[in-house]
Amino acid sequence: MEVETNSGTSTSTSSDKIKSSQTPVLIISERRRDTPRIRGKKKEAPTEVPTSTDREQPKITIKTFPTILSRIMLKSNVPPVLPPNDYPYAHAYAQTLCFLCLEKPAERKWLYHMFLSTDKTLGKDSEAVTTMYRNRADIIKVNQLTISTICARSLYRSVQKHFSDAVWNKQGNVFEMEKIGSRDIWVVHGKVNKLHAAEVEKLLNYIKYLNITKS
Repeated sequence: MEVETNSGTSTSTSSDKIKSSQTPVLIISERRRDTPRIRGKKKEAPTEVPTSTDREQPKITIKTFPTILSRIMLKSNVPPVLPPNDYPYAHAYAQTLCFLCLEKPAERKWLYHMFLSTDKTLGKDSEAVTTMYRNRADIIKVNQLTISTICARSLYRSVQKHFSDAVWNKQGNVFEMEKIGSRDIWVVHGKVNKLHAAEVEKLLNYIKYLNITKS
C-alpha cells in the first residue's frame, strides 16, 4: 500500500522501511563492526635513515682539516689537491712543534726541550738541539716527539700555559717534571695533541663564523 503525497511522490510503508533497514550494507576498505578485533603486535615505524647532514662530522685533525675547510669555503666534500711527493713539505700548511725528551736518572726527572721546525729542516734542527746535551753525563736522550701544527708558535704558548706547574728555564723552552713511570712521555704527548686539537677547532669555528656572517 502506497500513500501519495502532495508533491506527487510516493513513500514506502513502515514494513518496507523495516526490511530495508535490515538489508546488509557492503563496507569497503573498512572493518565490519560486527567482526572481532584482532589484537596483536603493533607494526613498528620504519627506522629513519640519517641524512648526510645528520651523520657524524669527521674529527678535526691535520689530515681532515683540508676537507672540512673545503666544505665551508668551497661548499664541496672534495678536498684540495695535495702537492706532489717531491714537494719539500709533507703538509704545505703545517709547521712542527718538537720535544726532545731527556731523562735525569739520578734525580728521577724528565726534561722536555721544545723547539720549532718544519718537515724540511727537522733533521738539522733536531741535530742542533741534541748536540746541546751530548756531553752531559747526567742526562740521557730517551725520545723525540714531533707534532704537525698549523701554527707552531701558538701551540708553543699553549704548552707553556698548560704545564705552568712544571719547572721552566728562563727562555721558556725547557721544562722539567718528576718521573712517575716509563710512559710519562706519551702522557705529555697526548696532552699536547689535545691542545692542538682545541686550537684547530677554535680556528674552524672562527672560519664558520666568518662564513655565516659573510665577513
